[in-house]
Amino acid sequence: MMKYFFAPFVLALVLAAPCAVAEMIIDTTRVIYPEARREVTFNVSNVSKEKPSLIQMWVDDGVNTVSPEDVVTPFNISPPVARVGVEGRQVVRMVYTGDPLASDRESLYWFNMLEVPPKSNAENRLSFAIRTRIKLFFRPKGLKGDPGQAMGKVTWKVVKQDNGWAIEGDNPTPFHMSFLSLNLGEPDQLISVTEGGMLKPLSHASFPVTMTDKLPQKYSLLVADFINDYGGVNSTSFTLAPAK
Repeated sequence: MMKYFFAPFVLALVLAAPCAVAEMIIDTTRVIYPEARREVTFNVSNVSKEKPSLIQMWVDDGVNTVSPEDVVTPFNISPPVARVGVEGRQVVRMVYTGDPLASDRESLYWFNMLEVPPKSNAENRLSFAIRTRIKLFFRPKGLKGDPGQAMGKVTWKVVKQDNGWAIEGDNPTPFHMSFLSLNLGEPDQLISVTEGGMLKPLSHASFPVTMTDKLPQKYSLLVADFINDYGGVNSTSFTLAPAK
């Protein structure tokens, strides 16, 4: 397992500010790491036309409250720290260490990029560090099937709860199923009922209906806007039985 060490002054800057605008971007919305690959690479870019950026990068296991220096994961990031020039680009290299992970399903981790602001000599001026996180899916080489085709194997049902309605999903596949929204209704009239979420491999989950006050009077169809390996959307239709 790889352990990351970071300077204390950087840890104090891990803040989120609604008014802050990131100048560093990642060129992918998710990272897929097939076990058979020796390494996976992607780019991070500085979109600023005025100043360079200092960034630090690491992987966590989903517990984002743990300090970066305490994170232990089976992935090495190179470089862990980089200075990216004006409108520059940095190639990020990720290597799996070989530490044992589940072989019958994907494992989920998160890639983090912390953008550290330069020091300012201006008085009464606050500087914020901006952290960007994207999902990292480790895909064991023994998994069978294609993630895109596996999307159609998920099953859904509408259920009544004490405080409203929910959509329950069952994922019998070894792949994570992320979606942007769930849409309910008839073929010619669908409404979004649930915001984005994710079904873990070989698991069951419930997603409360939050985007509408009441369900459509008639619904025989659910359309899940799944997110594929490339960050695109695969809208997949499922026939439903009425809720009881």
